[in-house]
Amino acid sequence: MVVRKMLSIAAVAFGGGLACAAPSQAADDIVIGFAIAQSGWMNAYDGPPSDSSLLAIDEFNAKGGVLGGRKFKAVFSDTKSEQAEGARAAQDVIGKGAQFMVVSCDYDMGAAAATVANDNKIVVISLCASDAKMGVQGIGPYAFTMSNSSLTSGAVLAEWGWNKKNWRSAYILLDTSIEYDKAICAGFKSRWEKLGGKILGEDTFKQDDASIASQITRYKQVAEQNGAPPDVLHLCSYGGGGVSAIRQIRGAGINSPITGGDSMDGDYWTEGIGKLNDHYTGTYASVFGDDVRKEVNAFFDRYAEKQGGKRACCSFALPGYSIIQAYAIAIERAGSTDSDKVLAELNKFKNEPLLVGPTTFTPDLHINLERPQAIIGIKDGKGYFVDLIQLPEPPPLQLIFKK
Repeated sequence: MVVRKMLSIAAVAFGGGLACAAPSQAADDIVIGFAIAQSGWMNAYDGPPSDSSLLAIDEFNAKGGVLGGRKFKAVFSDTKSEQAEGARAAQDVIGKGAQFMVVSCDYDMGAAAATVANDNKIVVISLCASDAKMGVQGIGPYAFTMSNSSLTSGAVLAEWGWNKKNWRSAYILLDTSIEYDKAICAGFKSRWEKLGGKILGEDTFKQDDASIASQITRYKQVAEQNGAPPDVLHLCSYGGGGVSAIRQIRGAGINSPITGGDSMDGDYWTEGIGKLNDHYTGTYASVFGDDVRKEVNAFFDRYAEKQGGKRACCSFALPGYSIIQAYAIAIERAGSTDSDKVLAELNKFKNEPLLVGPTTFTPDLHINLERPQAIIGIKDGKGYFVDLIQLPEPPPLQLIFKK
């Protein structure tokens, strides 16, 4: 996402239990190196999925491990939410014996560490980078991401809005500060126009803009010229800027439904808005115990138990668990932790039933484009599960691999 999923108001204390005071390594341990943000703003995104990776490691080890009894061991190095620290952190976990690497939940924040892993022919998976460059095209053949594409998140909202809500007109408001936002809007717009939807207007702002009064004025002018408000306002932003924009939109008396990407997962961020209604997000799953997939609800219960009763803020925890699932499957099928053998098995994944959803990788594509995604709604400031949507086709290749 290029500073993907950066919910700045979500600087809640996730991942606090990631200190790596590990016992001495057994000779047959399989060492997984986490070169991620254990501190700084990025920990709000790396914390939940890495905590769920640790849950998966504990569960695999409790069942006897893999490859005839070998146990997983996690080692960590803190990137401190600094891009420049990524390469050092990767070298650090390699020095601690890492045979497999996990990197940050963002292409820009995880790319340096992933590049070091790839250069050392170590398979590496990002916790939830939603840019296809976290793969063969941007890093190299050993790099993957467990995320859905951000283009898919935008396209799913268009698909759902068209088919389930009968929306026919849209207005797009883009925060241009990061590539993730642009991809969410591009995915929505491409799918919306293919379905036959009208784009009544488009406008931009930046994450650190204190006011979007002029954008709101232009939106109202478009609504007046059209004779009615657009059926949906598609807002592509994240964190504090996204929350501020929503607050100003609702404060200006604009009550049209708002859709947004998975950066607005969960409902913890609504506290600064009041009783928000008619906001919809396309994301991995519902964290509210009402997802239609029983295994998802059961996972979030186990996650909360592991965290001392504290439930996950958002569904970013799912891909972290599934990284360990995927690695375990690949090494069992390979009969080895040899990177080239593991890589070959990952590249054969076809709708592999991981917790995060059916997962497919090929030698040329190391991100998922067509997984079913949950639509999460907000009513009176509280989140709830709405629907589970799968695209009938992936986003256009020219959007996925645009320069």
